[in-house]
Amino acid sequence: MKKLLKLTSLLFVTALVFNSCEKEQDPNEAQSVNKELPQTVDENAASADAPKGGNVTARGTAAARTITLQTNTLSCPGGLCTSYGVWSTGVYTVWFQMKFNNGFYWSRGGKCGYGILIGDQNTGGDPGWDGNGGSARFMWYCPSGSNTAKGSGAYLQPYVYYKDQPGQFGNDFGKKYYIQEGVTYNCQISVKLNTGSNTDGYVKYYVNGTEILNQQIRWVTNNSKRNVNAVSLHTFRGGSQNYWTAPVTSSIYYPSASWDAL
Repeated sequence: MKKLLKLTSLLFVTALVFNSCEKEQDPNEAQSVNKELPQTVDENAASADAPKGGNVTARGTAAARTITLQTNTLSCPGGLCTSYGVWSTGVYTVWFQMKFNNGFYWSRGGKCGYGILIGDQNTGGDPGWDGNGGSARFMWYCPSGSNTAKGSGAYLQPYVYYKDQPGQFGNDFGKKYYIQEGVTYNCQISVKLNTGSNTDGYVKYYVNGTEILNQQIRWVTNNSKRNVNAVSLHTFRGGSQNYWTAPVTSSIYYPSASWDAL
């Protein structure tokens, strides 16, 4: 009988340990973004300090990685969408390097680089008009490109979702920075969250030290959503129309990235 009780106790403790481990999650693991068809990622590409609550900010860095854009495919399944959990209620900045590798087929354009997600993390044609969230990312655009023409004259532009955005999709504010394949660009996005219903936040974009956007902005009006909660890495073609696709694979190289509150 004593042996049976000992065996039962041992099995009970083992079950508790197993269940406990099963519920744990690595805070450094990349989390899928739920706004634009997330996909699982490989690669221990980022490390980050776990958010501790309150105003404590998670910092992070990312190692070098190359993302290949697949043929005739749009949105996340044709590239990569992932994000890393952070926390800030004030100013937040992401810095990264990016190179469109030699032979890059511009087509019409797509999303690229690291970005900053706020509140409900609005992207993918879900405007921030309800005051619950937003995002600041880069995209590349090539007016002369299509699925039958590589195109020329490509440029980087801001792509911002926020409370007062004028249209359903991200606002580029009419800003652009012309780019070439095979060149490494140093990029930075900084955001400051607004207070209350005031337009006293900002968004700033820099490429190679040149300020391409410095805009006062009202991100959210819902206090419970007034937080930077993720750094994104979105790299894919699109747009949704067929002319955003490409008939060949191309790749973008990210030598390094880091993010932190200021």
